[in-house]
Amino acid sequence: MKKSIHRLVKPQLFAISISLLAFSSIIYGESNGSFALSEHWSMGQQIKLRFDINEVPQSGAVLHLKNGLALTAGDIISLGDLYGIVGKPISHGLTKLEKQTRFKEVFNSFARNVIAVSEVEDLNSVIRAEMREVESGIAKGETAEAIYKRIGNEVGRQINCITGGGCNSLTWWLNPGRYLKLAMENYDHFTPNNLIAYKSGHHVALQQALKAKRTGKRSDLEIAYAMDAFACHYLSDHFAAGHLRTPREELSAIITPTVLGALLSNYMHNEENKYGIHVTNNLGEQWMVYGDYSYFNPFNQTNQQMLLKALQASADEIFEAYYSGVLPEKNQIEDMIPHITKLNDENNMDIAPMFYWDKENKQLLRRTNLTNPYDRHWTHSWWGWSTLLLLKTQYGITSTVQLSLSKYLSQYVPEELQDNPLV
Repeated sequence: MKKSIHRLVKPQLFAISISLLAFSSIIYGESNGSFALSEHWSMGQQIKLRFDINEVPQSGAVLHLKNGLALTAGDIISLGDLYGIVGKPISHGLTKLEKQTRFKEVFNSFARNVIAVSEVEDLNSVIRAEMREVESGIAKGETAEAIYKRIGNEVGRQINCITGGGCNSLTWWLNPGRYLKLAMENYDHFTPNNLIAYKSGHHVALQQALKAKRTGKRSDLEIAYAMDAFACHYLSDHFAAGHLRTPREELSAIITPTVLGALLSNYMHNEENKYGIHVTNNLGEQWMVYGDYSYFNPFNQTNQQMLLKALQASADEIFEAYYSGVLPEKNQIEDMIPHITKLNDENNMDIAPMFYWDKENKQLLRRTNLTNPYDRHWTHSWWGWSTLLLLKTQYGITSTVQLSLSKYLSQYVPEELQDNPLV
């Protein structure tokens, strides 16, 4: 399975090259694969914060950061796809302490860094403009998915440009800024890594809340809430269908080159989002989790409510730690997070995963029939490149796929074909 393009026969290589040219005009905006920026912003705006036991919790509270930024929880949670340390995912830290340290590094990159102030302000302007466009489109009868598809490329271009990448409307994806670079290694946004990243950040926020108790400064409590809002970005990713079953780590670890595994992950992510996943939690609640760009759709109301309950519980724990001066005895969010139905469960009503990691046999399996999501046959004998070609033919390509093929394909071309213009 761990094949490179060097193992492809010439007809296959030409097929990939020709198909790349044929689809070069089909470009869709795409982020780290989590909720859209404005979806994250909207959920964060509904989190209610309190700073005194006698006051009524308020949503939309302004939190003042060390570098002078004044942001709401919605502003901060929407930055989770846009800030990170390239090459250092939070969840890849070797110890709990290292994971927490990595979280603080990412948080400080926009919360303490003075240079980031204007960039964050520009990003928030794009996010709020996207939110207005979504609200306007829904009011006119458009579906949320249709709106995001319509505006996605332009939003992606602006975000990529602001974060140091290309700005040209036709070729922005060829020059990746931090935005697209983080999308290529978005391990922190997929299960189980998203919960690892959340717990690391939530712990850091709780410690900051204890500091606020000692100092008695509102500013310290505001930082604790800001830290938790950023951590909640990863928690919210766990409520998106495409992030629950996709074996993001294994696909990139086993498929060569690594970026090819990332592209295959993206295709599975999109398919799972389309169909939704049945989930349950430790409280015995059952519901359907839907995908990115569906947050505002009526059929997603139950999942939206479940997510907001978890986000609010996370913020409430911050105030509890601040008010009591001790850490909560039990993390109540643990009981709220969704769990998927086991693949071999006779009651499993979900589509068959495109890929899954067989822990017992240590194999990465692929669904035999990629065109039938209900085909429950898998194979361990498959190639990454031929699978990508099949998926591209079926689903088309996205900006991330286009970027990856264009930028990285050339280094894997056999020597005898390197001078061929098609390649």
